[in-house]
Amino acid sequence: MLKLCKIVGLFALAAATTACTSNPSSRNGMIEAPRPVSAVAASQTQLGFFPEPLATTVAAAPAEMPKLASPYKVVDVQVEVPDYLVVSEADVFLPKADIVWREDPLGNRYEQVEAIVEDALRKGTSPLLGEKEVILVARVGMFHALTEKTRNSVGGKHNVQFEYVLLDAKTRQPVTAVQKVDASLKAFGGSRAYRAMRQGQTQKVRITNHVAGIVQTALTIGSDA
Repeated sequence: MLKLCKIVGLFALAAATTACTSNPSSRNGMIEAPRPVSAVAASQTQLGFFPEPLATTVAAAPAEMPKLASPYKVVDVQVEVPDYLVVSEADVFLPKADIVWREDPLGNRYEQVEAIVEDALRKGTSPLLGEKEVILVARVGMFHALTEKTRNSVGGKHNVQFEYVLLDAKTRQPVTAVQKVDASLKAFGGSRAYRAMRQGQTQKVRITNHVAGIVQTALTIGSDA
């Protein structure tokens, strides 16, 4: 609960103060082609998720890369998966829920999703060689992978949505505006899904690599501002 309250407070602080900060990078991925992220207005008191469609497609960076030039060095990652998000275990084609996750055993889906997103963000930011040390704080809005029925048949889309802000590692003050990211990607079904699994490309691996590539691209020097 302490961690949850702390992250909520950090987002509230970021929304209130980032009008005076610079935003050197604003790119994210969307569905199969990543798209730019948009900064949240400083006057916005509550963070809404994805109120407007995003535009302008860009290529996501590979998840596995050597050290990369960046304004930042991410020294810590903190992820919140709010408990108001709805979890579904129903084996239907499209559950009405925010969190659908099946590759881990039955358990606390919030903690499982938090671990996946945190791992992806750490993986994406670990190669960055920047002078400014920052903490990446993220809040998940949706993590909707496939149910068994969908994965065994038609496939579909992994809907992964989150927002993040970079904080100065020493002062804990925001150095960027809050960034909204739709990191959704194509989800395999039927025989294609099983072939991917045999090659080690599980849902978890594909989502992790995709999210890592998107955040890496957003924080790398040379990405569109």
